[in-house]
Amino acid sequence: MPADQNATPAPQDPSALGDSSHPGTVPEPSARSALWVEPASRLPLRWGGYRARLLIGLGMIVVGTACILGTTTYSLPLLLVGSLMQPAGWAVVPSTIGRRVAVALPVLGFTWLMLGGSGFAWCYAVPLAAWLLVRLRPVPAFAALALPIGWSVVIPLLVRDYQEGWVTIATSTVIIVAAAWAARWIAVRLDSWQSVRTLRK
Repeated sequence: MPADQNATPAPQDPSALGDSSHPGTVPEPSARSALWVEPASRLPLRWGGYRARLLIGLGMIVVGTACILGTTTYSLPLLLVGSLMQPAGWAVVPSTIGRRVAVALPVLGFTWLMLGGSGFAWCYAVPLAAWLLVRLRPVPAFAALALPIGWSVVIPLLVRDYQEGWVTIATSTVIIVAAAWAARWIAVRLDSWQSVRTLRK
């Protein structure tokens, strides 16, 4: 039976064609970034849910690292607890198994070095690099490592007494958290730019 020539054509989704008032245009990068999804959330998981594993794994990494950095000659059990909890946290965070295995022991070793004081502040860049790796950040996002590396040059000039080690821990933690968010911002912008470029082609 022939199609009805008087039938009203089905409406098309403007988001698939760009701005309906200007045919051939594509969404702006800011609009595309609103649709950005974490790459790790697209991975098939053998167990658990993505968000639960992310929060639990990150919590274990943070608590384990805090236990290690809080170790003194009077609280050596904290070193053992932290040394077990931190690698376990990396195992829980959703990512590819190869990346999770690759970062666990190196990060633990450099966390032990952080106990040396402000002179080892550069070690804070290692957990950040591991986080960017397991979160599947693109290579340009690793430029965020410049923040903790730059701070590691400044902090020894400000903190010279080992008793003020908490200053190094607190400020370096703030720096790596800010750097992690900066890396995410770079990933979103880069993905949006590549998406728009593909649509234009």
